[in-house]
Amino acid sequence: MMKPLLLSQLYSPTRLKNLPFRNTKRLKPMTDFLGQERARESVEMAVAMPHDGYNLFAIGSNGLGKRTMIRRYLDGLAKSMPAPSDWIYVNNFLDPRYPEAIELPAGMGKSFRADMHKLWRQLADRILNAFEGDRYQERRDSLKLQITRAQQDALAQLTRIGEKQGVKLILRTPGGYGFSPMDAAGEAMTEDAHSKLSSEQRARIKVSITEMEKRLGKVARKLDQAEERHREQIDKLNDEVARAVLEPLLAKLQQRYAEHPRLLDYLKTYKADLLSHLELVLNAEENQDATVSVGQAGEQLPPVRYQVNAVVSNDPKAGAPVIYEDLPTHYNLLGHVEQVTYMGTVATDFTLIRPGALHMANGGFLLIEAEQVLEHPYAWQSLKRSLRAKNLKLSSLEQMLTLTGTVSLEPDPISLNLKLVLLGDRETFYLLQEFDPELETVFKMRADFESEMPRTPESELAYAHFLADIANRESLLPLDRSGVARLIEESARTADDQNLLSLHARGVADLLRESNYWAMQAKAEIIASEHITHALQGRERRHDRIRRLYLEEIEMGSQLFSCSGSVIGQVNGLTVVSYGDASFGLPSRISVTAHYGNGEITDIERDVELGGAIHSKGVMILTSYLKARFGAEHPLRFAANIAFEQSYSGVDGDSASLGELCGLLSAVARLPVKQSFGITGSVNQFGDVQPIGGVNEKIEGYFAACQIKGLTGEQAVIIPVQNVRHLMLRDDVRAAVAAGQFRIYAVSRVEEAIELLLGLPAGVVDAEGEYPDGSVFAAVSERFAVWHDAEKDDDKDDDKVEEKDEAAAAVKPTKSVVN
Repeated sequence: MMKPLLLSQLYSPTRLKNLPFRNTKRLKPMTDFLGQERARESVEMAVAMPHDGYNLFAIGSNGLGKRTMIRRYLDGLAKSMPAPSDWIYVNNFLDPRYPEAIELPAGMGKSFRADMHKLWRQLADRILNAFEGDRYQERRDSLKLQITRAQQDALAQLTRIGEKQGVKLILRTPGGYGFSPMDAAGEAMTEDAHSKLSSEQRARIKVSITEMEKRLGKVARKLDQAEERHREQIDKLNDEVARAVLEPLLAKLQQRYAEHPRLLDYLKTYKADLLSHLELVLNAEENQDATVSVGQAGEQLPPVRYQVNAVVSNDPKAGAPVIYEDLPTHYNLLGHVEQVTYMGTVATDFTLIRPGALHMANGGFLLIEAEQVLEHPYAWQSLKRSLRAKNLKLSSLEQMLTLTGTVSLEPDPISLNLKLVLLGDRETFYLLQEFDPELETVFKMRADFESEMPRTPESELAYAHFLADIANRESLLPLDRSGVARLIEESARTADDQNLLSLHARGVADLLRESNYWAMQAKAEIIASEHITHALQGRERRHDRIRRLYLEEIEMGSQLFSCSGSVIGQVNGLTVVSYGDASFGLPSRISVTAHYGNGEITDIERDVELGGAIHSKGVMILTSYLKARFGAEHPLRFAANIAFEQSYSGVDGDSASLGELCGLLSAVARLPVKQSFGITGSVNQFGDVQPIGGVNEKIEGYFAACQIKGLTGEQAVIIPVQNVRHLMLRDDVRAAVAAGQFRIYAVSRVEEAIELLLGLPAGVVDAEGEYPDGSVFAAVSERFAVWHDAEKDDDKDDDKVEEKDEAAAAVKPTKSVVN
């Protein structure tokens, strides 16, 4: 008879001698890639490769800490790298629609913008003072006096000539002169007086007026020319005065930025434009609302055309940037040009250019979640296009999504040089790999993160350093050795393997935070094993509602379950129920009926579309096993029906196939199954038992159900022998095993499971192909033989009926046909 597993096989504790420290307070935090040597190699190579397309796709399940590990590595590397260039946008004075991008050394973008704003303030003050100064006013008044005198002299001369001819120069309109007949008193003649003149006098006056108006036209043209010369002189004076102020100030900037030709070119065009738009300086206060911006601190900024937009500014001492973009939309990645509404009109300018994550990470590293960037329209395509083109060109989604063109800015593109790290799970990576052929050209490096690592004394110590890092980073209490050992054991349970440790960083970090809470509640100065136990129990209570409902139904008898006695064709299978982030095991009754038939097994779950494909595959394997073992010589004339009782939702997986096969053999042989056993395992066509998942949850679920019915010492669970290494059972289960109230058996063949469940030897076929009497297989063979004989009897009866029909047909009279 098989022996149950030993208590030592049910749990693998951490040896405290493998943890040579008192607590984690003095342990050096683990900031490296814990258990991820292969992924680290990929990251290092991707960063070191200077060629195009060697961006990195980090693959692994959520919660492994991919982002944290990669970012820490990149942060350390970026500090030793030179700070990337600054980028500024300035006005294109020739065509404002195409702002110019200028690359500057790190830190210079902000300083140049500050210098240009300072220059404007100085110019505004000094130019205003210069134009309001006595010297400027005297020279301007002098020029004005000259033109005024010229106008007065010309008009006076015309007046004298006209008076000699009897006409007087008068101001007819606010801007025009004319001539009128003059009376004896030297005044303009009235209409009545003019009408009383003789026709000869009126004709003579008309001739005089015509001649004088011609003279007036010539004088007006000369005066206009003089006025133009006056304006030119005023402009020249203004230019001279402005240059006197502007050139010394610009000379300082030109000297400061002498090594940057693009800035010198800009300053040159800046000077020319400013001299041609002096009214912006002279009328700055009047036009402040329309042309001048005010900074956040109340600082008066230059008019928009003279501002500098420092879109990217880097600290020259901070190294290369490492940016994580958690909302990778098209605009957040590539930047955009904002628009403002002023008095009902939508407008924009180059100062409203806003950088994206690619701008901020240029010259360094950018991290993005793959699933998030795929969720946003055009973000993925725009990202690939920028990486391929190696430049950043601002593009509007409105232009992409509409057929009508809108007038907007087209800023110069900015050269792009960075390493992009895309973070995603395997499903996302494989889908992209299948549907996007360009993936391999843009992301040539793959970092595949492991979910587990081997559990060795060395890795347990490294895991302790990893826990120290979490505690230090989260400002938690340190852990003592018992706390570290307990967390290592829980990590092995999470990995479902005594010889592995789970690398799910998020889960262990959450558990450590919750353990810290219980330690604080107990006013402890250190996190110990009992605090972690409290955290685990608290987590189970919070997630235990659905499980308790199932167990209450068993207790009340609504869910049929028996762990005592024996029943033909009835087996206690073990299932795992999952919902949300919680999962638990429960017993599930499997019932099997067998009868004479055509050799087929009916999977009721499949027929009613509650069974998955894998479960249906397991049932087909049962048919194959039976036919291979008992139907090698003749066809099996039986039929069977298999069902999960009280199952109202989907069933999938082949972990019940071992229990189903044992129930089927029980139903065929009419031998009862011990209901004290729960069983789980997969089986192949040759009767070999195969491992399954969730073994700890299944055992613990069956144990909880047996506790409700009362532990008798007879209850036990049968599992595949391959799953022994996966056992990390709870304390209460191990305590019951230690007290002899519960047992666990591991089997490698169907025969071993049958002997445990039916209490009889399975039976080994002899040289004549017979099984020994009293064995299970002998009873099965006998039953199949009965059904086979029944088939022969049916065939004989059918033959006799056929012979009678033939005889009757032979003596049957024929009909006469009369024509």
